[in-house]
Amino acid sequence: MLRAASGIFPLMVRTAVGSHVRKLVSRPAALTLVRTMTEKVEQLNEFQKSKLKRKFFLYDIDDDGFVEREDYDNYIAKIKEAYDLSDDDPLLKAFEVEFESHWQQMLNFMDENADGQLSLEEWLHYYPNITANVHAKNQDNLPTFLLTMADTLFDLMDTKKDGVIDAEEYSEFWTKFDRRYPVDVATAKEHLAHLTENGKYDMDIYHYRAVYADYTWSDDPDTFGRYAYGPIVL
Repeated sequence: MLRAASGIFPLMVRTAVGSHVRKLVSRPAALTLVRTMTEKVEQLNEFQKSKLKRKFFLYDIDDDGFVEREDYDNYIAKIKEAYDLSDDDPLLKAFEVEFESHWQQMLNFMDENADGQLSLEEWLHYYPNITANVHAKNQDNLPTFLLTMADTLFDLMDTKKDGVIDAEEYSEFWTKFDRRYPVDVATAKEHLAHLTENGKYDMDIYHYRAVYADYTWSDDPDTFGRYAYGPIVL
């Protein structure tokens, strides 16, 4: 069911067509939803939009313009193939659990028209929802499902299992998962220098959480978490 910002649930007419059920949303309610989503998206600057688009297109594995459950399943399959993981590998199992939680949370936050898939507009609308009413924008206040996702991504990137992500690991991960924007080792070193504030911090799991939180919340293109999800195209 649509969730309009006014808090009023729109009327829906259910019309049976053969074995299917078609849902028709009243025009005023639909216009209210579009207007509300547009207003929230307009609150974002170009950097924030670019970050969200980056994540959206990484998840939209089949490039159909929507993030669906099948995309999450395909993402898991991509991880399995890229890192040659067996079905019972603990890391793969952990990622499956976190992705399932992540998907359900995304639907709860984003799926405005309850169609089981997420459009780019819904994805962009999501950002103000998770940042609202949070005063201290740091890793301590990340929603649990995002914090655990950060930890799982770190574990996946840390192929050497030494507790620190280096340039080779960063390059390998983002090159495997987005061949549109491959990251060579030289570029990875530049990104890590930015992420660690020129070596002020090790890229361990604690700093990666801070990087992930900064990426989630910051509206500054020069912020230290800029490359948490690889290259950003503004």
